[in-house]
Amino acid sequence: MDSFLSHLKQPFTSVWISLGFVIGCISTVFYYETLEFIIITVSIVIIVAYFKPFLSLLLGFICGICIVIAHYHIFYNFEHIINDEKYAYPVEVVIQEVISNKAPQYVKAKLVRINGKYYSNLSAPSAMLSVNLDHPLRANDRFVASVNLKKFRSNKNFNVFDNELYAFKQRIFFKGKVLNKELKIKSTSEQNSVQSYKSFIKNTYENTTLNWLYYALLTGDKTLMTPSDKQLMQSLGLSHLLAISGLHIGLVFGFGFFITKWVFIHVKLFNNQTMNFSIAYSVIGFVSAFVYVYLSNFLVSATRALIMLGCYLLLYYFQRQPMRWRSILFALVIVLVVNPFNTLNPGLYFSFFAVVVIFLVIKNIPPSTNSFLKVLFALIIIQAALFIGLLPLSFYFFNGVSVAGLVINLVAIPFLSFILMPCLILLTAISALFDISMVIIFIDSGLAFIFTCLNKFPAGFGWLNIGIIGLSVIIYAYLTLLIFYFSPYRRLAFLPLAMLYIDYLLADKPTWKLHVFDVGHGLMALIEKDDKGFIYDFGPSYFNRFSRAKSILLPFIDINNIAVTHSVVSHLDNDHSGGLSHFIGAGLKFSFNEFHPNGLSKGCIPNEVNMAGLIIKSFPSPLYGNENDESCVIKVSDKEHSVLFTGDISKNRESQLINSSDSLKSTVLLSPHHGSSTSSSNKFINAVMPQIVIHSSAYKGQWQFPKTEVVERYRNINALQYVTGQQGQITVEFYEETVTVITARDYQSYWFIKD
Repeated sequence: MDSFLSHLKQPFTSVWISLGFVIGCISTVFYYETLEFIIITVSIVIIVAYFKPFLSLLLGFICGICIVIAHYHIFYNFEHIINDEKYAYPVEVVIQEVISNKAPQYVKAKLVRINGKYYSNLSAPSAMLSVNLDHPLRANDRFVASVNLKKFRSNKNFNVFDNELYAFKQRIFFKGKVLNKELKIKSTSEQNSVQSYKSFIKNTYENTTLNWLYYALLTGDKTLMTPSDKQLMQSLGLSHLLAISGLHIGLVFGFGFFITKWVFIHVKLFNNQTMNFSIAYSVIGFVSAFVYVYLSNFLVSATRALIMLGCYLLLYYFQRQPMRWRSILFALVIVLVVNPFNTLNPGLYFSFFAVVVIFLVIKNIPPSTNSFLKVLFALIIIQAALFIGLLPLSFYFFNGVSVAGLVINLVAIPFLSFILMPCLILLTAISALFDISMVIIFIDSGLAFIFTCLNKFPAGFGWLNIGIIGLSVIIYAYLTLLIFYFSPYRRLAFLPLAMLYIDYLLADKPTWKLHVFDVGHGLMALIEKDDKGFIYDFGPSYFNRFSRAKSILLPFIDINNIAVTHSVVSHLDNDHSGGLSHFIGAGLKFSFNEFHPNGLSKGCIPNEVNMAGLIIKSFPSPLYGNENDESCVIKVSDKEHSVLFTGDISKNRESQLINSSDSLKSTVLLSPHHGSSTSSSNKFINAVMPQIVIHSSAYKGQWQFPKTEVVERYRNINALQYVTGQQGQITVEFYEETVTVITARDYQSYWFIKD
């Protein structure tokens, strides 16, 4: 024990503990209950067994594991509260945000009491609730109601926005419906200081053209931005300027620091020459930054930057020189102690990697006698270094990068730092005392002209989309950068990428793929080969505004750089055609020409086309008098494998197909009518003899598809069966001789999001 305690007192022990803690947090969040976690843990134990100085690393690693597990059980584990057998729960609700005020209203709410158990404001879980009430609800309204409460569960698909992960990070664990027709609502007209501040900013700049920009910069809230504004800012590489982060915190700190210094010098408040006034300047600067973060409602990115600033200042004033690497590491530890699940936020990696890059670059910038040229040269070098250093992260998280941002940021960052932010701070402060609306409108007109010029660039200008990049590529890319920067043998930097390229060449690749998306009750599927795509059905739409084609299909096509050449809609039921308007609106109407030359309302014609070597064949359809049996039946095949799409046909159409065709046998079958008992007759199953059957149906949907008897029929022929509602998106990869099935929930679900 004495030797262990003496070891902890050795220099740099705190650094090793901190490093072990970070490794423990990241490993536990991403790999707990997996083989990877066991390998990481055993490796650290073996290293410690042979190298005793690394004992501190093991201690930090264990602490990291403990903090993740403890945090999960205190703040994120609420599965035991409800069960599927109970229909309604007495719940006390505090509304956090009104998502939609159209009946039925849709709100995000904090559940402070569930089934008689109270929760503190800090630990109370949140839920997405629909409320059928005429009275408009507002944030901070409180009521007690009977709620049909269920665990939050959403669609699960590859390469698109993950609603379940987002809900977990927002601590949204339930969704439900308020059953009461009348509610006793306790409303409060009082606003807290953050809400009052946001209202003041909104009112101050409400008559300006770029009110969304000023509101985002001063509050961190982007709700005033339109989708087109967000897309333009992303394509220009300027989105980071709207997220309160290290740049903004540094600007506010500097503003407070230099204003205080100016006051102390000119007012001469103190004459004691022995006092270190820089500490006072820094304290006031830090307090200014803290107030800014507080008024942004402690946004995660802003809080991270504030913690990092605090660590740096403490080490700077309590050490003889700034310990940059220790300040970064200690700040990261504090962020993870507060919430280790911050590791799920891409902003965490961008923030800390950006600071590391800046520290590396500033240290090596050569001196210059001309201060202006020095600043300009440093800015160019830093921007170029940030572009290169953050490039792998941008590829991994956003599947591309803004090339235009490399140049535009050279102007945008100085403009924001030295003109816009100081100007906004001064205007906001003066507006609290005087009416200067005319001055604000005058300044806004000049900025609006600049933004109008930017808005004339074509959509996606400067944005390079490279598709999906795996984590291994990112790791090898950073190994390359580290070797190039630190090693005297820079030619070795290409070794990791060479190994990655060799692995890519040797890896067995599928010749084509089938994607059946998780869309709830409905169907939406994509055949992919050589970057070309065939679409079969478009999933459901809701309230004539939201569709799975818009939220899942179109982003998936865009991210994977797939060019859609042919499309078919089986029939016009909403669960199959709901996304048609969004698909056509994306400029893809031409893809229906081969199979729907007479219009989508007429159904598909018998035809056969070749797409990159795949044969897409449609079968003739007699008139049955109902849309289900007149569904367009399609078979896609190569020389070895095939997929049969059947829409919502019943046993009548199945018999017609068997009698009129001898080419139904297929490797993969999308079960007719989502697995309904009106379909999938034994004769049809024996005619197709699929190896794999995919049921596209909702999780615990009202029709309970696939039906038990249907599942049993396919089981009798030993077919592998998958259900999108249970396993998420189903991707079938076809190789020359084999077939592989990957499911979204098995492939990319985390231990803390259990089904």
